Amino acid sequence: MSKTTSQPALSQEQIASFEKNGFLAMPDLIDPADLLEIEEEYAALLDDVAHQLHAEGKVKDTMAHLEFGDRYSALVAEYPDLHRYLNVSLPLLNEGIDPETFHMHSGPAVFHLMRHPKILDVVEQFIGPEISSSPVQQMRMKPPEKAVHEDLKGHSNVGATTWHQDIVALLPEADDTTQVTVWLAITEATIENGCLASVPASHSEGPKVHCSNLALASEPQVPDKVMADREAVPLPVNKGGIVLFHKMNVHRALPNLSDGLRWSVDLRYLPTGQPTGRPAFPGFVARSRANPESELRDATEWAASWDKARENILSGHYKGRIFEDTRWNDAAVC
Repeated sequence: MSKTTSQPALSQEQIASFEKNGFLAMPDLIDPADLLEIEEEYAALLDDVAHQLHAEGKVKDTMAHLEFGDRYSALVAEYPDLHRYLNVSLPLLNEGIDPETFHMHSGPAVFHLMRHPKILDVVEQFIGPEISSSPVQQMRMKPPEKAVHEDLKGHSNVGATTWHQDIVALLPEADDTTQVTVWLAITEATIENGCLASVPASHSEGPKVHCSNLALASEPQVPDKVMADREAVPLPVNKGGIVLFHKMNVHRALPNLSDGLRWSVDLRYLPTGQPTGRPAFPGFVARSRANPESELRDATEWAASWDKARENILSGHYKGRIFEDTRWNDAAVC
């Protein structure tokens, strides 16, 4: 994995562009070779889950003859809950939690990616040197839209994404938190296969009303009629590229109209000590210049923290809400 350098991660022009627009595309931040670990981890994970689901009678075939993208697309079309096995967060549910599907993936390659020096170098220039990784993270593995199961058409981990700001599902405790999102392309992200699209300077307008999504409770959305006259900028990036954006930036992902998988991961960071807006889930110190010993460097310990969070929720020990889904429901536009 690439090491940090003494050179500034961003130019003054890039910083100014982010401050003006609320987003910054960096098409080639990470060497694609640095993504080999996560590609191999996910290939093994998909194989394990495919055999498990086949043994349980939930899929007819393991599809082992297919390459990774086609295999995932075929399996998730047959068994829509497959995406939860591969996500890097527990499901966003405030009620009706089923232990059988309340799971996630917390492998070492994911943890190492969250601590990638080049990512942290960029983040440090915006929030300072005391950086925590937020547990508000998602793996987005998007098959061709034409192959997506009807139940998942509007699910942002699998299908196209509605307009939203990243504050949408955070509890109000994080209203003043300085959160930045790093959207990392694990495959190339193009306009055809569903890259991000963002509304320039929308972060300066404050929080937008997000109405409940009747099809998917975990995905409140800015109504299309609110965004009808706004022009969005598509943000294609290469494999290993990132889009950095402000938590108030209004954005969405375009539909995948290609014939292949579009794969990305959302990583979020905040100054250590500020509320994450999701206290049910565990964050960790990713970088500390003042106290390097406080950094979490053990992937096993990170995975164990998620296991504990799952246990606390299923046992009822954690009694609060996991995510925000009703904050603006009384707004007239909803």
